[in-house]
Amino acid sequence: MAAAPLFDLKDRAYIVTGAGRGIGAELAAGLAEAGACVAIAGRTAADCEKVASSIAAKGGRAIAVPFDARDEAQCAALIAEAERAFGRLDGAVVNHGIGLHRDALDTTRDEFANMLDGNLTSYFLMCRELGRRWVAEGRPGSIVLMSSNASFLAYDELAAYGVSKAGVDQLCRQLAAEWARHGIRVNAIGPGYMTASMKGIESIYDAPEVKAKILPKIPAGRYGALRELLGATVYLLSDEAGYTTGQYLAIDGGYSLI
Repeated sequence: MAAAPLFDLKDRAYIVTGAGRGIGAELAAGLAEAGACVAIAGRTAADCEKVASSIAAKGGRAIAVPFDARDEAQCAALIAEAERAFGRLDGAVVNHGIGLHRDALDTTRDEFANMLDGNLTSYFLMCRELGRRWVAEGRPGSIVLMSSNASFLAYDELAAYGVSKAGVDQLCRQLAAEWARHGIRVNAIGPGYMTASMKGIESIYDAPEVKAKILPKIPAGRYGALRELLGATVYLLSDEAGYTTGQYLAIDGGYSLI
């Protein structure tokens, strides 16, 4: 009898938040290619429907679930909807988020609070609801949190954003330590400069004068393709990563090395 292929996600079911565009849409499509059922979750219903329809057109199985991750009731409802649709829920990629380019001197209290709410508190709420569900059901699960190398590197005009992502890294470690006994794993991926940026700052890094300053600082000499985040995500969700938890993996072309 042939052994199952490595990193096999066939018939597994996952939620991907922030999946209406960018990294989330790419990862959702990749998980579907790996055989998984995927709940496409995000704030814009039309974007989620478009991604889900694209997956279905290629023979995959996906549902679109509009939600606001800052609302704990909506987080719980998303999880329940994914379980109803697929009959199971094996994990989630918590990927939603917002960006802000602002000098710390000019960042308002409301902007700082909004960054924490959108990038950190909402991650906690989503993870907490997943953990509650799995513990109550006596099921294992795997969570991948989308962080950033700005979580441990200092960039100009990213004080609020960097602090929010540093919190994501510690949330990863804390939940991993608390929930390992329940069979729940939590890991984080930290992208560097990628070919698509989060909503609100899409055009900043594509400006020729900005790229001219950034590219020499990346050992790989280029921005990362969104697809290059998929392998690590599939691994961390798969059974092959069963002894891997509380880890942060930078995927940044070597930027954080120098």
